[in-house]
Amino acid sequence: MVSLENLNADRVDRALGVIAQTDLEVAEWKGAVLRTEHMAKVAEALAYKAQSDGSVEDRKQAVKLDPDVQKRWEEHLQAVVKHEALKARREREFIVIDLFRTIEASRRKGNV
Repeated sequence: MVSLENLNADRVDRALGVIAQTDLEVAEWKGAVLRTEHMAKVAEALAYKAQSDGSVEDRKQAVKLDPDVQKRWEEHLQAVVKHEALKARREREFIVIDLFRTIEASRRKGNV
């Protein structure tokens, strides 16, 4: 949690450190999101191709029920959650930096 009492140059340094340390990690999770989505779609295509009976709608429903397809989409959703959580953490650190800059500018003008 960020409080105005703890908002100082040290806190900004920590925020910059978090951002710098998570650059690669956020990129890796973005890659995982794209990769797992692709693999889920591949699993769907393979499951659809394996279906030989029924109408098109029956085959589509069977694909949704396929255990491998469900597993792949679950992996994708887990990657999305991790990626979004990391993005949110980084965004919070950017807010800390912006807030510090705003407060410092006000102090220089004598408003704080």
